[in-house]
Amino acid sequence: MLIASQIIGLAAVGLYLLSYQLKKRSHIVWTTCISNVLYVLQYILLGAYSGAVMDFMSTVSSFFAAKKNDPPFRKHANWLAFSNMIAITAVGLISAFVQREWLELLPIAGALFQTGGLWCNNEQTIRKFGLCSAPFWLIYNFISQAYGASLGSVIAIVSIIIAMIRYRKKEKD
Repeated sequence: MLIASQIIGLAAVGLYLLSYQLKKRSHIVWTTCISNVLYVLQYILLGAYSGAVMDFMSTVSSFFAAKKNDPPFRKHANWLAFSNMIAITAVGLISAFVQREWLELLPIAGALFQTGGLWCNNEQTIRKFGLCSAPFWLIYNFISQAYGASLGSVIAIVSIIIAMIRYRKKEKD
C-alpha cells in the first residue's frame, strides 16, 4: 500500500504542478480538482484522514469554483464560496479535534488558501493563493510520510513562482 500511495501521490503532484502552468482559469481549476481526488486516495492509503477529508472538501469547493460563472451558480457565487470556506473550516476542526493533533490544523490552512484562490477570477491571484497553500501541505505531507507529495510541494513552490514570473512578463508585453 505504501508504494501505491506514493505513486498516486506523484500523479497528484504532477497534475497539481501542471495546473499552475496553465494559462486559463478554468483549466487551472479543473486540473487542480482532479489532482485533489488523487490526493484523497493517497491520504486514505496512508491513513492520513485529515488530509483526505480536507482534499475531499477542496475537491467539492473546486467543483463549485469551476462552475461559479455558469448561470445557475452565478447569482450565488459569493455565498457558495463563503459556505465552502466555512464547511472546510468546520470539518477540519472536527477532524483535528477527533485526532487530537495540532498537525491536523495544517490541512485546514492549506485547503483554505488553495480553494480560496480557485474562487478568484485572476490567474495570478490563484497562483498567489497556491503559493501560500504549499508550505502548509509540505509540512503535513512530510509528517504524514507522503514523501512524493512533500517533494511535490517544494517543486510546486518553485513552479508557481516560475509561472507567476512567466505570465507577468507576458502581461507586460
